[in-house]
Amino acid sequence: MLGASIDYLVLRTLAHSRNRASEDQLDCEFARAGAASLDHAQAKLRKLVDRFEGRLPLDPGLSYLDLGCGSGELTLAFARRGVRRITGVDFLPRNIERARACAAGAGAGEGVRFVCSDAYRWSPEERYDVVLSFDALEHIDAPGAFLRKMAEFVAPGGVAVLAFGPLFHSPFGDHMWDFFWLQIPWRGVLFSEKAVLRVRNECFRPTDPARSYREVAGGLNLMRYSEFLGHARDAGWRFDYLAINSFLRRFPPLGIVSDVVTRIPGLRDFFAHSVYAVLRR
Repeated sequence: MLGASIDYLVLRTLAHSRNRASEDQLDCEFARAGAASLDHAQAKLRKLVDRFEGRLPLDPGLSYLDLGCGSGELTLAFARRGVRRITGVDFLPRNIERARACAAGAGAGEGVRFVCSDAYRWSPEERYDVVLSFDALEHIDAPGAFLRKMAEFVAPGGVAVLAFGPLFHSPFGDHMWDFFWLQIPWRGVLFSEKAVLRVRNECFRPTDPARSYREVAGGLNLMRYSEFLGHARDAGWRFDYLAINSFLRRFPPLGIVSDVVTRIPGLRDFFAHSVYAVLRR
């Protein structure tokens, strides 16, 4: 906005170090997490069911694939809701190790399994009725390729269910809220990337020397909402259900404003915070 140096000075005064942690410290915290995270996942699934307005399938007779399952809590939440056959896939070994440990501790049946693999290279023995992707698409480096790959995992007549956000160009899409005491909307758009990441390194992640948003742990692909629509269309998907900013239903005036603004080309990319979609080939 004002140049990297001045932007840094402005942002540094608005930042705190209360959540500062190295990767080793994060690993220790990760290992200590247990039953509380499973309870959190149950609450999250209830929230997802609400935001999909009944379009999120929960059927014991269907097979499920959870792409980018992380440490498996949400996968296990589906199993607790009656899903009998569900596979979670993640490329980080520590995630899958924890997911398997959680599954064993929760007494999950044989129908719940976890695979450590890069989804782009993985070739499952079957296709799935429901393919899930939650909190991932804004982080994936090539979202168009990912949407095409998802199609290979869906059984005939099956669906892909996605929930993701915040998108980068939305008010808090830079995902940097954990170390600012004052949250400035559209911070990632208004301020220099170099300045934001310098403050992040000093106040939040001292062992992550990322020099771009795409390089931070987890990555940010800077995808716009309009680009997502194009990626889905180019991959051959059609929408059974599509909703933006469903969380604003609790605040009717804001929800009405959101519905109006997100229909205006040129503006919608800056207000489309979160997306909930059910896709069908």
